[in-house]
Amino acid sequence: MKKGLLIGFTKWQTECAYKIYSEYFAKHNIKLDLLQIDEYVLAIDNGKPSLNVDEFDFCIMLVKDQYISTLFEKQGKLCFNTYKAMSSSDDKFLTFVKLAENNIPLPKTLSGNTDFDGLNLAEYKRSEEFKNKVEAYLGYPFVAKPTFGYGGKGVTIINNRNEFDSFIKNIGQEAYLYQEFIHDNPGIDIRVMVVGGKVIFSIMRKNSNSFISNVSSGGCAIKFEATQEQKQIAIKVTKILGLEHCAVDFFNTEDGKPLLCEVNANAGGIEINEQLTGINQAEKFVGYIIKKVYKQ
Repeated sequence: MKKGLLIGFTKWQTECAYKIYSEYFAKHNIKLDLLQIDEYVLAIDNGKPSLNVDEFDFCIMLVKDQYISTLFEKQGKLCFNTYKAMSSSDDKFLTFVKLAENNIPLPKTLSGNTDFDGLNLAEYKRSEEFKNKVEAYLGYPFVAKPTFGYGGKGVTIINNRNEFDSFIKNIGQEAYLYQEFIHDNPGIDIRVMVVGGKVIFSIMRKNSNSFISNVSSGGCAIKFEATQEQKQIAIKVTKILGLEHCAVDFFNTEDGKPLLCEVNANAGGIEINEQLTGINQAEKFVGYIIKKVYKQ
């Protein structure tokens, strides 16, 4: 029997996304199993892993897991997305490093990893120099983002040195990056969804109460047609990062020039996106997987 495995963690991934994907695979006589990563412990016993990847033809990775991805990829079985691609997009600063090498238009961004050999930045002898450099380069206000984050969680605006001092003190050793604040249309961005190197739809996300546009943070989505240039850049971004299913977000600039905000390898909102655009994101993704895995 044809069979795949979905790896998930959040409630949306393990209940909503899994249900939707499994129903579409079932139409093609393909069974989709679920592995909840927070309830599973991968073991090595007598030289063999507890997860038998021989049972599966492919894996859908909705969370980044190096060990399970390695098991599949060593057997020559496809993961959507691969661990390498997930890592490149999960680390926001690494994403920008790779994209900058390929001339993708990006906002000014500084690495703010505060883990200096286990020392808190506030205890590090160059902490004041570090903050001075961030101030000089970005000016106020600027945006602080978790280097590893999603859904707008932990993203904040820093308005002055007192706020910056307090912020640094409170985050401890958590990795953050710092980015210029884009004054054009705060709380609004343009999301371009790409599957298999093709744009399937675009939407605009708006939040009238915050500069964070994410629907999970109180924003709403409306149907919107991205520019041809934004679409072309989104496709280029996915190729650079090796992503086969992702969302590429752009700032809504006044002059219309594309400026990338971030890349999301596990974009949600499947049901909302279909209602807005009439495009079935899940069906497109499932169809792409089937074609690539089974050559259908």
